[in-house]
Amino acid sequence: MPPLSVRAGVALNAAFYGQISVTLPLTVAASGATKGQIAVFFAVSAVVAAGLNLIGGPALRRWGSPWWAASLCGFVAAAGTLTVLVAAPSPVMYPAGAAMMTMTLLFPHYIAIVGGARPDAPARLVGRMRRIFVLGFMAGLALASAGSAIESFPPLWIAVVIASLCGVIPWFETSLTAGPPSPVRDVPAPVVQARVTVLTCVVAVLLLRGADSVRLVYLPLFVVQQGLSGTFVALLFLASVAAEVPMLGPISVLADRIGSRRTIVLVAGVGLMSFALVAAGGGAAVLVASQLLYAVFAAGFQSVGMVLLSEVLAGGLGAGADVYTGMVQVGAVFGVVAPLLVPGYTAQIFVLGAGFCLGSMLLLTLPAVRRRTPGPSPSGHEGRNVT
Repeated sequence: MPPLSVRAGVALNAAFYGQISVTLPLTVAASGATKGQIAVFFAVSAVVAAGLNLIGGPALRRWGSPWWAASLCGFVAAAGTLTVLVAAPSPVMYPAGAAMMTMTLLFPHYIAIVGGARPDAPARLVGRMRRIFVLGFMAGLALASAGSAIESFPPLWIAVVIASLCGVIPWFETSLTAGPPSPVRDVPAPVVQARVTVLTCVVAVLLLRGADSVRLVYLPLFVVQQGLSGTFVALLFLASVAAEVPMLGPISVLADRIGSRRTIVLVAGVGLMSFALVAAGGGAAVLVASQLLYAVFAAGFQSVGMVLLSEVLAGGLGAGADVYTGMVQVGAVFGVVAPLLVPGYTAQIFVLGAGFCLGSMLLLTLPAVRRRTPGPSPSGHEGRNVT
């Protein structure tokens, strides 16, 4: 079981995301920002987050993932959130949104601390951490819903407080550092070094994050345009995240048994169905059904995707977490920018999300990837290659 400070840090990090998932796009839109400005805001933030995780993350791991770096990330994010709240839609909101992205370094920080020993069942370890994250995300969504119900109260203030707490928590973990890199699993050298396989898996995860970003940014705006309230959006997201909790265990066990690649193909298929339901339309009931399906997709790709990248990179969970977090931010750019091709906030936007899921499935079923992707962990079924 991870130390209490780690669990608290992960939960608060997630609560921040849960809170801003609803309040940030709505706050920026309510400030008078146009659709183009909103897209640029999230695209800039995603690019900055990618750079932080692809460059800053590995650097911090080389230093042992120090507590002071995690603390600094929380306080910088708090300052950025406060600035967005008071400055949007002025250009100042762009660097402020970028500052908020320092929060993306926290989950890889905690994964590096608990995953240094490179466990035999990595999907289950990440699944346990993801469960803590999901519960924190739910708490953040609940706070977003409660804050939206208070008249004349900007609920993004709650995110400022949460980010500040994320800056305080690392003070209680000053003795914790990431463990030394452990030996790579006995995967044949061609598997570890196959650049095409690594690139294909990275792009597949990137596409899934693009789909997730379509939903994260545009579903609240689409729902509100349909005449439903911001409170309904928060409750809709809360129901989806709550449904993730019982899914995490079985999906993690499945990934350790049949391999991360096969598992991601399956959950991407479920994601495709979720987006297809939203695109087809049908009111509140269809939205709820689509988001319950989405829970399977989110629970799968956000935990098993990290494991898949750690396997093909052969650098441990810390490396997988860094690259995963960085590349999903690049994927977020596609998810934010692509819907600009669709006028307004119509259901057609979510056809793009379905297309991203389909593209990922096709990439991960290419023969070269099937032959060269590591199979189940030692605790799962025997065999190294999943075909």
